[in-house]
Amino acid sequence: MNGESERGSGQRRRPLVIAHRGASGVAPENTLLAFQLAVEMGADMIELDVRCSRDGHLVVCHDPDVARTTNGSGQVHELDLDELRRLDAGYRYTLDGRQYLFRGLGLRIPTLDEVLASLPPHIELNLEVKLPPGDGRTAEGHRIAACLAARCRREPALVERLLVSSFDMAVLRELRQMVPELRTGLCTLPFDPLLRQLERVREAGLTALHPADAALGTDAASLIEQAHRLGIAVNVWTVNSPERMAELAALGVDGIITDYPDRAIEALALDRLRHRARSSWRSAS
Repeated sequence: MNGESERGSGQRRRPLVIAHRGASGVAPENTLLAFQLAVEMGADMIELDVRCSRDGHLVVCHDPDVARTTNGSGQVHELDLDELRRLDAGYRYTLDGRQYLFRGLGLRIPTLDEVLASLPPHIELNLEVKLPPGDGRTAEGHRIAACLAARCRREPALVERLLVSSFDMAVLRELRQMVPELRTGLCTLPFDPLLRQLERVREAGLTALHPADAALGTDAASLIEQAHRLGIAVNVWTVNSPERMAELAALGVDGIITDYPDRAIEALALDRLRHRARSSWRSAS
């Protein structure tokens, strides 16, 4: 992952800036526009949500239902790709609650293949596998895992770009079996004890822990240190405050997942300058 060359060099490594559903603070989430803006802002990695359409296509949409973000309705896994393509993915997006400037611009729910084709090859992707509610979760998880594994077999170099995460441990275990070299991360909710989740990650052989920022307490530094001893990366979501970004960088997190990648780039650059200035002052004195 980016930034690894600074380990052991005496310099504090900057966390990866991971754009949450793209630059979703300024553009409709999980659209090609949001992803392209994130790249222009300098993001190291893009986080996006993957579901499967009824006819077996991997598509990028956070919610199980399309109603919150589009002008349509219905469960993603119950709609064909053609039906999903007809929806306006910019329809509901507003910055002020009054104007809907992205309606009618041709923004669509993209397929994973479209996202991969639209982004520079150096941009890494955090694919979060989303599953529908109800009894079909296991079957849908298997379907998505099989699709992702097949995609990686067709393009082996893709494995280097991907970090696949999910709240569902079963789908991550299945992916590990299908593509052992694939990086995988467990997303956790604030009410899950993080040390227990870290142990689950270690036992499953995953490579990353993705805690909610709200779950990090006063023992965050100890958790991060323990994770690093185990070779496990810690990527924190969703962080939009520049002050908090600097705090997390000081704690040694590996990635900051944010709706505003430009804000993170600026905050972390300033933090690094301050860190270097303090180090120089100590050396001089």
